[in-house]
Amino acid sequence: MRILVAEDNAAIRMMVHQVLEEEGHEVILAENGLEALQRALSLKPDAVVLDGSMPIMDGWEVCRRIRAQSDMPIMMLTVHAERADRDRAQTGGANDFLAKPFDIADLVSKVNGLLRLPRTRR
Repeated sequence: MRILVAEDNAAIRMMVHQVLEEEGHEVILAENGLEALQRALSLKPDAVVLDGSMPIMDGWEVCRRIRAQSDMPIMMLTVHAERADRDRAQTGGANDFLAKPFDIADLVSKVNGLLRLPRTRR
């Protein structure tokens, strides 16, 4: 499965990339929100992992814009872990939420959960 990982922190981006590749997924990377939005809409990955705080366009806005055009599964990956942030993710169209720092097993489990979600439009 193809997974878009949008994360501005290079160390986190590469670690997530490595973990998901080891799980057998093809990983598409983006370093900022605009790049993430463009890749999501043009490459149509099977799932998206979005950092909430990225340059150019934040992950929250990317999520909203993707959701306006597609039902691809989206998980927000962010240091903002308050109840309001979880609510913001849900109302913005995200299917799941994972707070940083995170456990690798939780990341893999949540991504696999995203990939099981039904989709009606691509």
